[in-house]
Amino acid sequence: MSNSKKDFTLIKLGNKFNFFQELDIYKFYNELSKSCNGNENNNFCNTVSFSVVDDPVVITLLKKLFRNLNYLLKYQDFFVDKITKAEEKHCIHLKYWLYDQIVINNFDEFEINIIFDFLEKHIHNGMLDKSSKTPCNFHRLNVGDIDDIKNMYSYSELFYETETKNYEKILNDYKYLNYFKNGFDLYRKSKIKCSTKENSGYCEEFKEYKNIYEKYGKQSTFLPCQEWLLSALYNKDETLSTKPSQKGLKSIVTLDPDLQKLLERDKPVEQKNLQNFYKLLTGNYEKYTTNSCDSLNEYDVKEKSIVCNLLGFVQKSLEIWRDTYENYDQSSSNKPCDYFNYWLYDKLRHIDATPCDIELLYQLWYKSAIQKTIEKKKTCYNKEYNGFSKEELGNKKRIFEFLEYYNVIRDKLNEVEHKEKNEYCKYVMSIFELYKKMEQNNISNSYREELNLFRHKFFGNELHFLEEKCSDMCLSFVFNEKLKTLCPFKEKNPTELEKKNLKQCENFESRNATGHIGGNDKYDYNFSNLPTYSVYNELNSNITPDTYYSICSKLIPHNENHCGIYNLCNKVVRNLTKLSVMKNHERFDRCAYITHWIYDEITKIPNIISMNIYEKIALREFFNVVYEILRKVGIFDCFLNAFNINFEEQKEKKYLHDYFNNFNSFTCNISSNNNECEKYCEYISFINNLYGKYINRSCYCFKSDGCKDIYPYYFKCDDNYNPYKLFEKLKCNQIEKFSKGLEKVIKPHFVDAHVIWLTEKYGKKAEKPLLKLEKIESSSTPENVCNKITCDPFYIGAIGGFGLMGLFLIFFIFYKFTPLGSYFDNKDARNIKIHSQKGEEEFLENYLEFNRTNMKNRRLRLAYHQA
Repeated sequence: MSNSKKDFTLIKLGNKFNFFQELDIYKFYNELSKSCNGNENNNFCNTVSFSVVDDPVVITLLKKLFRNLNYLLKYQDFFVDKITKAEEKHCIHLKYWLYDQIVINNFDEFEINIIFDFLEKHIHNGMLDKSSKTPCNFHRLNVGDIDDIKNMYSYSELFYETETKNYEKILNDYKYLNYFKNGFDLYRKSKIKCSTKENSGYCEEFKEYKNIYEKYGKQSTFLPCQEWLLSALYNKDETLSTKPSQKGLKSIVTLDPDLQKLLERDKPVEQKNLQNFYKLLTGNYEKYTTNSCDSLNEYDVKEKSIVCNLLGFVQKSLEIWRDTYENYDQSSSNKPCDYFNYWLYDKLRHIDATPCDIELLYQLWYKSAIQKTIEKKKTCYNKEYNGFSKEELGNKKRIFEFLEYYNVIRDKLNEVEHKEKNEYCKYVMSIFELYKKMEQNNISNSYREELNLFRHKFFGNELHFLEEKCSDMCLSFVFNEKLKTLCPFKEKNPTELEKKNLKQCENFESRNATGHIGGNDKYDYNFSNLPTYSVYNELNSNITPDTYYSICSKLIPHNENHCGIYNLCNKVVRNLTKLSVMKNHERFDRCAYITHWIYDEITKIPNIISMNIYEKIALREFFNVVYEILRKVGIFDCFLNAFNINFEEQKEKKYLHDYFNNFNSFTCNISSNNNECEKYCEYISFINNLYGKYINRSCYCFKSDGCKDIYPYYFKCDDNYNPYKLFEKLKCNQIEKFSKGLEKVIKPHFVDAHVIWLTEKYGKKAEKPLLKLEKIESSSTPENVCNKITCDPFYIGAIGGFGLMGLFLIFFIFYKFTPLGSYFDNKDARNIKIHSQKGEEEFLENYLEFNRTNMKNRRLRLAYHQA
């Protein structure tokens, strides 16, 4: 056990923090630690036999433990005027003392097991007063369990037995702060771990402790506020302080500064309700605050003046609610009350008060609202207050205001020519990032209401609208539970050196350098009126200015010699991000488009293709980044081949893919638009050659069941897509250039053709005697009738083969599962076994002879078996 654990024994805690010496457990602990040499109950310590235990330190501890257990049975006689708290906690204190002694004595697992073995055997067997029941239940724990349980006990005693002002003293020592925070964390985790039917010693101990913990919690109105403060310490949040201060009493509540800046610049006429309501409340706050609050006299309030001012304003607001606030600016009935609550959230952010004082404010607010309801008057109820930190209060208000003004933001995003559209998108992204952060930190459900409002707003089509208007912002990941941040690709901002290297490739003159494919390819047909054009145009659209994906930064050093590779990576991030939220058929189709688009765009990067593509470090790095992107966005059904890439072949596959996706969109009228029809027909003629080249490798055809697509992402085997049929549909033979027609590509040979031929051939021969069966005389014997089995040599050979296999199987069974096989195997094995046994006997004799030496000073250990 680590020596650092001894720093947290109760005596050490008492020496470090004086207020611990005033705790009930500390006084109880000192009584339990008294030596057995005292006059009180000395006979018990001296007469009890511990002969089964040979460790004197363990014996001393056990004597004290059983003496203390007897104390608890008659605690009125031993603890008069020393212990004042409830009897239910005495057992917790006793076990805390026991665990503390185990830590102090540095006991290991062996010694701990001795203690629990002794307890299990003797606690119900005469060691205690038989007239009384056992005061405590002891559960078997290991070293780690004891450390954790003891840590929780220390936390609970701090929580229940000391005032919040003492928390400030703990804050000054990081080591002890972490210790109590860990106790709080252990309590929360143990509630989850032991909520099932698990009956381990740890969980049994925890459940008994938890019952007492919750019982005491119900007896005090203000205990939750202490736990909130500890929770804030645990989360390292800036919380409402325990120190008195008047800071912020006259602060002016406004909208979120980022939102305020956008609204002031564009000055929208509509949706000013919230902003004006805040101004109204701020003005009335100056009128209705008071320093006289008799209702607080019966409560222990640390910052009475602060609470008094706020309570006075709240109570006055409820009195004038119907006339002043209820129908403010024709708002819905609930809106003004929501505005009032979030205005107060912001006020609390600027007022340093204890969580217990704020809890009192909310309780008195609730009582006032209840009274108004009884009087059948309109009123406003407070929202739940769970000891929110300043950061939590600000986050809740910010999300609410965004949702309240979302329609204004939406209208601005719809203005295509709006100059500040990008500023609105940045604001939306910041709110989505805040949502992800709140979702990750919502352990105590502090943000439950705001998160539900946000989900209700953006689940569905509204999120798709924002993705379209604010591309490259990773907004689609907002509900992805696997990602802890909104955009996993924007982990850092670009360095100054990276910014310098991200220069445009305006003067780069190697666009047609060696290795560039397709720059002047005459087969790069580009029909802007066909479906594939719009998809590729979307995939290749420019990235939003100033967008920086840190995951692509590895390609910046290669951008100078391979101009465009970094920009392509950014586009891949955006396109795969959109793919990650697509489903079913849409997802499959878009994956095929992205795959062909990436290979095609690579060929346009200068100096990227060489005779050996593996020599290009930039290309290898690019594919590594692509696979990292796929992993981060959780795409496992769309991959690119990064090995043995034939870019010419990939380009041909793209042509075929595009042809099949455009097939139903080819229409033209020769009489009115002969040029367009000629281009189409030329394209069909080109595709027909590729179709004939790939059909045999891409289709698996059966005579009985049609053709199956082997590579559906670029080739369709359905004969309806045959270029010849499209050639005829467009009447290309009426154009002089194609008057000779087009050679039709036929389907591949059926893979089951030979089987069908054999079946038809032998089937007809077998059917003939059956058809003439009626002509055979009734006196004919069965031997004279030729049937399919006896006349077909294939079946005769098959029967013979299966018969031979059956014989082998029978011999194998006899060999493996009858004494016959064992007899042949055991002859040699018996000789080996005899030799092995002799070797073992000789080894044991030598071992025993060796270990009999030097035993004079060692304890004799005997191994035995019970009869």
